[in-house]
Amino acid sequence: MKISNSAWLRKGISQEKAGRILSRGIIGFIGFILSPLSWWNDAVVNFPLAYAFAWVVGKFMSAFMVVHTWVFVNLFIMGYFMTNLAGFLMIHYSVWGMKAVHGKFSIKKQVFVSLLYSLVIVAFFSYGLCDPKQGCKVLPSWVEP
Repeated sequence: MKISNSAWLRKGISQEKAGRILSRGIIGFIGFILSPLSWWNDAVVNFPLAYAFAWVVGKFMSAFMVVHTWVFVNLFIMGYFMTNLAGFLMIHYSVWGMKAVHGKFSIKKQVFVSLLYSLVIVAFFSYGLCDPKQGCKVLPSWVEP
């Protein structure tokens, strides 16, 4: 549906502001897809992206060293954390935009909140609440046990 400039102006929104709203909405949607807030994202988005990350980095590393299963699994976990972190950062950016409620946009604050979430996930793995080998049963042929 195409909205003319006059429709935006009648609502009191400039075309520039409408563009910022739309772009922040798209960034927020992509962030939601990457974040763990959607229940289906792991199987459809994050696991394939994490596997691709582990495969690319592992393949590069295999030129210099033997890549064992534990290296590939750790690369997979790193890729998974990065997709979740990127999702949260995109959501934070889209919600707060260029300015926070009480001042300027602080990337440090947004990264801190996302890293805090990631540390909670690391604690789950450290205390045995999660098993990193679950969901990573298909390894490339060049990964040695």
